[in-house]
Amino acid sequence: MYRTTYPQIYLDQHQMGNSGPRIFVPPYPDPMNPDIHPLQWQQLRFMGGGMVADLQAAGKQGVVTGSMYRIWGQEGALTGRYHNIVGILTETASARIASPDTVTLEALERGAAPGRGLGEYGFQIAFVDPWLGGEWTLGDIVDYQMIAAKSVLEQTAKFSQHYIMGRWQMGSETIAKAELEGPHAYVIPRNQADPIAAAEMVGKLILQGVEVHESVGAFEASIADGLWSSPDDNGLSGNEDSTEDAAEEDDLPDEDEGDTEREEDTDEEAVEDNKPEEELRSFAPNSWIVYGAQPGRAAVLDLLEPRRRRVQHEWPGGPFMRSYDGAAYTMPMQMGVEITRTDNPFEADTRLATSARVVAPPMPTANDWYAISAEVTRAYQAVNRMLEAGLSVFRAVSEDGPLFIVSASDPQSRSLLTEISNEIGVTVVADPPTLGMSAQQQAARIGIYQGWAASMDEGWTRLVLEDFDYTFETLMNDDVREEGLSERLDVIIIPSQIPLNRLIEGASDEDAPPGFRGGIGEEGVENLKEFVRNGGTLVTFEAADAIVLEHFDVPVRNALEDVNRSDLFLPASLLRIELDENHPLAVGSPNEVAAKWAGGRAYEPTDFGGDAGQVQAVGSWAEDPERLLMSGVIVGAEKLAGKGAILDVEYGNGRILMYGFRVQHRGQTHGTYKLLFNALLKNSPRTATEDR
Repeated sequence: MYRTTYPQIYLDQHQMGNSGPRIFVPPYPDPMNPDIHPLQWQQLRFMGGGMVADLQAAGKQGVVTGSMYRIWGQEGALTGRYHNIVGILTETASARIASPDTVTLEALERGAAPGRGLGEYGFQIAFVDPWLGGEWTLGDIVDYQMIAAKSVLEQTAKFSQHYIMGRWQMGSETIAKAELEGPHAYVIPRNQADPIAAAEMVGKLILQGVEVHESVGAFEASIADGLWSSPDDNGLSGNEDSTEDAAEEDDLPDEDEGDTEREEDTDEEAVEDNKPEEELRSFAPNSWIVYGAQPGRAAVLDLLEPRRRRVQHEWPGGPFMRSYDGAAYTMPMQMGVEITRTDNPFEADTRLATSARVVAPPMPTANDWYAISAEVTRAYQAVNRMLEAGLSVFRAVSEDGPLFIVSASDPQSRSLLTEISNEIGVTVVADPPTLGMSAQQQAARIGIYQGWAASMDEGWTRLVLEDFDYTFETLMNDDVREEGLSERLDVIIIPSQIPLNRLIEGASDEDAPPGFRGGIGEEGVENLKEFVRNGGTLVTFEAADAIVLEHFDVPVRNALEDVNRSDLFLPASLLRIELDENHPLAVGSPNEVAAKWAGGRAYEPTDFGGDAGQVQAVGSWAEDPERLLMSGVIVGAEKLAGKGAILDVEYGNGRILMYGFRVQHRGQTHGTYKLLFNALLKNSPRTATEDR
């Protein structure tokens, strides 16, 4: 879309649940991102109004507009809004695949959720002609979508100059705004702990239409310390008390006029004192530069800048206004990439980057050992390939950090490492100094539970493991019910988004045909317990921990289970986790990482736990509530602060690893992958967590 067509208008037609309106048409309701050019919102209202009118003229009832879909950020094709493309989303009520469905008025009324903009199912300005129920078919879906699509085409033909010139206007004014307000540029250094992750991030930015330049030679830039990691709120404060504070300030008595000059002087001095210190920093050739003055500035800010979303309410004193999607996407945090921001112009000879990859230096010759850094996430892919080829791989420590090493005496080590280095980009070093504490690694036999639950998180888990060349087995219900799991597997992963009753009981006779009914059953639960007791590792992501909390008798609870929604407001954001640097799962990670919260857990101990042994917090949500939020918005940070985020629970001869968030969230969070990958290697015959 951003390389060939680059349209002025983009229509994305989706389907939604069938209990509610028949079709949603823009404009979108609040909250929306103010970084997007205002003309974009007005064009959406104009286009959406025409679509609604055409649907109504065709006698189509149940059209909702300006309600329900509060899509703030980087959701699919709607990313075009961040590049001055009129991004239109429609959502049409679904049928039973291609089978007719009878929908009652009672079901429609139950589907009207106050938190999504429809307080009740009935006439309102956003929903002027409600559909009152009846038969709903695939043909109805096609009719509604065809009318909406033809409306877009007709309006585009009639007002083509309006949209063509409108995008030119938005792009020009966006560039001018960046030149006035900044940022001048973000610099992504070529030399950093994980340059491959940096290159992958840059490649995704380019794919998303962001202009990225690459420096031809070395250059210097003046970097304001802390400007990127600790931004000001830019009017988007997450402070719940900000409105109240402002009202209180309005009631303060006026100061004497004679003090005005003194106060102005004091303010100037304060501003001067608070100005961040600047550091002149050198950057290596081939570093990447993302300039702020580009038509896609809104995308640059949303993808690179730490965000501080404003807290909004449905009405004064009412419930929090919740977005349909996330509150923060800040890619450097998600991917563990170093980046700096500068608002000062600098000179650098650059070329436009059309792709990004790391070319590793030539393969050295070693006398004893070849080594790759365990701080590089793709090193784990290299290890998987070496183990698959039969090489003996060891994990060791050195003065330069943790390493994976292979013997130079192995006849195939040099040729295989050369091939891996050329393809993946990992840097291979020869004979690293001060090696110590080495342990041979083996690939764990991995099983991922799938069943018939249709969990998206299970699909994302498979995608990530396939991308990093892991070999694994997909487990269905019969596989878990079969005894002897520990004879076949070392690690079993239960992804999130599988409700406990669906995991154990499965689908009923009414919901599924024979062969697709049922779950793992009580026998499957007992088999999982026996698997861990016999030395296996059970991994749970986020809500998948329910099977452990309710059936394994461990001395742990989710501290958020009794927290009211009014006391904790936390849409999908990036939160700080403080890691135990001495724990094997933390190998290769910094002391603090950004975790993607999209619903999660905060663990605390209890007074019971019959079969469990020691419980260790591998990572905890930041102790200081003020430091917990890295990007996004939160109210009630003290509910999570200091609680467990990743637990290592002894259970018989094995381990239960409970991740209170999705460590592999949608294949995006490269910065936390290693926390999982370390659990998928074992030091024969022990699991990774027993390497102490």
